[in-house]
Amino acid sequence: MFEEAPVSHNSTEPVVAAIDATPGSERALAWATDQALLTHRGLRIVYAFEWPLHHTIPRDLPGFDIDELPRRLVAAAADEVRRRAPELTVEAVHITGGVAPTLLLEAENAHTVVVGSRGLHGLQAVLLGSTGLELAARAACPVTVVTREPRSATGRVVVGVDGSDTAQVAAAWGFTEASARGATVHAVTAYDHASHGVFRTLETPPPGFSGVPERGAALEEARRHLSESLAGQRELHPDVAVREKAVSGHPAEVLAAESEKADLLVVGSHGRGGFGGMLLGSISQSVLSHARCPVMVVHAGDRS
Repeated sequence: MFEEAPVSHNSTEPVVAAIDATPGSERALAWATDQALLTHRGLRIVYAFEWPLHHTIPRDLPGFDIDELPRRLVAAAADEVRRRAPELTVEAVHITGGVAPTLLLEAENAHTVVVGSRGLHGLQAVLLGSTGLELAARAACPVTVVTREPRSATGRVVVGVDGSDTAQVAAAWGFTEASARGATVHAVTAYDHASHGVFRTLETPPPGFSGVPERGAALEEARRHLSESLAGQRELHPDVAVREKAVSGHPAEVLAAESEKADLLVVGSHGRGGFGGMLLGSISQSVLSHARCPVMVVHAGDRS
């Protein structure tokens, strides 16, 4: 393991940036650097790798050092961070082990974990295939997937809500992120106009369904979920302006559209029903593939 410097004692939970040798990794590192500055935390750069036969290769071969590449990679990343943010405390390590297990362990002592996307589509869109989805579903802290090239700030943080406990946690993180950025919270809920379910896809018509959309009742319920998810956050963050929107449509499409003019999209994962549970399926792949801004996935136990 190679270390650059210790994490600041003033930040017991650093922002963790997962890196490799891809452009997506560079975007993640830049975003994580800014996030550490915004939250007044240290930055921990982690490169996890697992080469075939790594533990069986002799260590005393003349002119050969199996750790040279990862050592150079993390050193270059730390140098880039210091160039962009010399005031930031940086720790850079390389760890031999599977990427997902390593980052899941890192998440246990992190404020957030930041990973990059390769800019592809479908299952290939998230860092190292399924790794990003596994982190989003299982990590002990929020996970941010940086999906696109950086752009000018819009002053908007979009939060996907559905009235669940996890949505309230997502709202808390969204308000905290907006406050740090001086941004406005855009709280969005999606509903199916043919049913009263929020963030659900109607697979089969209910008994007696006539084909006439019950827009009024569905919209009313969606607005109630919005109000419940935002309860208390306005008082805790009086400096943050809020915009509420209930939209009829598929949740992935709604949130992807809202991300067009956002600095960050915050969604919840609770591993069952609603939008959070969908993070293990096709909707999560769609959101993480098509969102036009970084996506932060939070969990019921995460504290902002």
